[in-house]
Amino acid sequence: MINTYKKHLYYFFEKLLYYRHISGRIDKVFQKDIKVYSSEEAIIEFISALVISDWTGPTDNGWEINFPTGHITETNKENYETEIRKFLSKQLCLLYAQSFESFERYLKNCLFERIVRDDTIKAYAISLYSKKRRPSSITRENMLSGDGLFKVLKKAGGKSFNKFSSNNNLNIKFKELWTILSEVRHSITHRKSLIEKKKVNKSSHHFGIFNYLFNSKNISDDLILIELTYGKFDNLIKRFSEFAFQIFKLLSIEENLEWKDSE
Repeated sequence: MINTYKKHLYYFFEKLLYYRHISGRIDKVFQKDIKVYSSEEAIIEFISALVISDWTGPTDNGWEINFPTGHITETNKENYETEIRKFLSKQLCLLYAQSFESFERYLKNCLFERIVRDDTIKAYAISLYSKKRRPSSITRENMLSGDGLFKVLKKAGGKSFNKFSSNNNLNIKFKELWTILSEVRHSITHRKSLIEKKKVNKSSHHFGIFNYLFNSKNISDDLILIELTYGKFDNLIKRFSEFAFQIFKLLSIEENLEWKDSE
């Protein structure tokens, strides 16, 4: 049987490679700019003001009448590097969030194919839905997401999932890795990269994975800010891609599908 998981893996790889590729170039441009404007002779100061018009107000013979909102932001030489690094971190965090969404799509595509072929996995997946929204059958559109999706992955992964999770070169347990990746994505998307420490410090292993993949800054005793540099993002993309490959590998093994030519 043809290994149809490959096309989903390759598409995910293409997405992550593009994010790393473009962010690498942006980082080089920013680093050069920081160097230029950090020199003693450099002069830099720019101010931006937000100006708007009233759509339902009068016009000047059809032309918009603009007025200031009073909101002004200023960057000078003293805070230029800080602002640029802060901006880059925010952009890299957003790219990570998009990467996770692509990863979840990858999982859904692979597991939907497995469900179509395996009635046992299908029945298990249906049992995970709440009673109010439990479907009679599963389509690609109503596939589980979040932890429910991961539970289906673990079931479909069988003995290979348990073996790979407990014995791999990085000593990373898959469930803990999933938890960190999903909690960080949620915080970036919904909380401006702020996350409660307890979300990533459920155990020493959880916190070790978090610190390995992300930078952070303490905001308070129980709140931290997720940050990324390009170097950290580069490693994150590599490890994320490798995690996706492990999933491809274990799903393939469980169905006796060829996988080695994708290493």
